[in-house]
Amino acid sequence: MDSERIKGLIDLLAESDLLELSLTEGDSTIRLFRQAGKVLASESLTEQAPVSTPLLPKADTPTVAALEIKANLYGVLHLTPAVGEAPFVTVGEQIEAGQTLAVIEAMKMFHPVKAKAAGRITAILAQSGAEVEAGQSLFRLG
Repeated sequence: MDSERIKGLIDLLAESDLLELSLTEGDSTIRLFRQAGKVLASESLTEQAPVSTPLLPKADTPTVAALEIKANLYGVLHLTPAVGEAPFVTVGEQIEAGQTLAVIEAMKMFHPVKAKAAGRITAILAQSGAEVEAGQSLFRLG
């Protein structure tokens, strides 16, 4: 795949609301991911796990006593950025408002599930790979 084609795909992803873009031509596959305002690229001859960069915590974010984070649409829940990678969050982890907790795949598009407030993950209420309904509780913060 030539560099002009790859640059065009990066520009397309940067200008859209998509979180992931994948293209296969012959034996080459390129997967582009957007996370924390940056576009990350992964190119290979076979399918490869995406690159993940952690989000930096924000300084003055409100905390809550107890809050459930719910799915905003129907789709397949992914608790990790890619197969074989560490989960976005774990039980007991302190998180910040706006942090990505998971992604929901719907119609081959990936939609982030973000924390509404800072807190500690006290429970993960759905399994990775499970179909979730809009409004279904996914995480509990305490």
